[in-house]
This record gives sequence, structure tokens and C-alpha cells, in this order.
Amino acid sequence: MSKRLIRISSKNIFASLEKLLKIEINAVLNNGNTHFGELESFTNESLLIRDSRNHTHLIPLPSLYEIVYDANSK
Repeated sequence: MSKRLIRISSKNIFASLEKLLKIEINAVLNNGNTHFGELESFTNESLLIRDSRNHTHLIPLPSLYEIVYDANSK
């Protein structure tokens, strides 16, 4: 049985963002907070997530600990 959750560590996040566009992700911050939503866009400095309440969250890349997403959501 294969694992469905994929974890991307902070050092590999920027290289993986292009394939995660329009996919629901969990953005885990260094302080332990987690934001869940669809990845809408990203820049060299931050990423933009839209949650289920239609609120946007602009998250600076240096504050990210990891991104977790479901492999079946592709």
C-alpha cells in the first residue's frame, strides 16, 4: 500500500510550486500554524493560498517549514 501524503521540506519548496498550482495543500509554518487551501500563485518571496472560506493567505517563503499534500489530488 503506497503512502498518499507527500511532504516537501522548506529547502525544496520553491522548485515544487509550479506542479502544485491549483492543488489543495497544507502550508505548515515554522511557528506550527498550518494554512489549508488551494495554491493560487507564488513568487520568489511568497505564495498565495485561498482557503475554503474564500479568504486569501499570503505566506512568505522563509516562514514555511513544509508543504503537505495528498498525492491523489493531482
